[in-house]
Amino acid sequence: MLRSRPRPLALLVLAAGVSLSAAAVAAGASRKSPHVEIVGEGTVVDAPRETKHKNGRRFLEFEIVLSSAHVADEQPAGADRNLKIDTTGRVKVVHDLSCGGAALPLAQGDRVAIAGEYVHVPKGGDLIHFTHPADGSCGPGGAHPAGYLRKLAAPAAAAGPRGAIPDQPYVGTPRPVEKPYRAIVAAKEAGATNDELLARVGREKVVYSLSTPEIQQLRAAGVSEKVVEAMLRSGRTPAAPAGPTPR
Repeated sequence: MLRSRPRPLALLVLAAGVSLSAAAVAAGASRKSPHVEIVGEGTVVDAPRETKHKNGRRFLEFEIVLSSAHVADEQPAGADRNLKIDTTGRVKVVHDLSCGGAALPLAQGDRVAIAGEYVHVPKGGDLIHFTHPADGSCGPGGAHPAGYLRKLAAPAAAAGPRGAIPDQPYVGTPRPVEKPYRAIVAAKEAGATNDELLARVGREKVVYSLSTPEIQQLRAAGVSEKVVEAMLRSGRTPAAPAGPTPR
């Protein structure tokens, strides 16, 4: 009877290592960066671009600033529910168009609702992916919680009832109102003739409502009495002629 020769110790250790590695893969052990499934809302801060990775899959990539985010009830394997979520800086979104993710016409400034796996990258640049259904489009169905990416409608401007806001009293220094007769004075001082002024008054039909000091200023500027009289009549409806006296 032949006796089996003892195996070298190094071979035993190697065999054990292979068995452990296989067991780890079978158990689905993850070596990803810290991650957690989140649900939130944010604003697109750069122009989204469609990319194609080496594996042939298409993605929509852009950055957002999360305005709100919370940990989802359903979590992937190895999730860290205590992971800090950045709601002040930029977070990259990698939306998989080849695995059931819907193409969205997004632009800078758009608001989005998002659910997916938030990954904290130790070297910097947190990201969100798996923003598509877990329907088995790529890989086994249910391999990760289902996510989504949706464009939110712009908020409508609030239209309150007319007159709901009362008029507010003006408390500043009143601005002086430019009276129309000053335009005639300025035109005369600029060299306009009285005939030209008379034609202007008849054409514009402005109601001047001249006071005695204003008439004196017009005369001092050289405006003729004929022009002043035309200004006094300007813009006023002439009285209707009196009808025959009834008997």
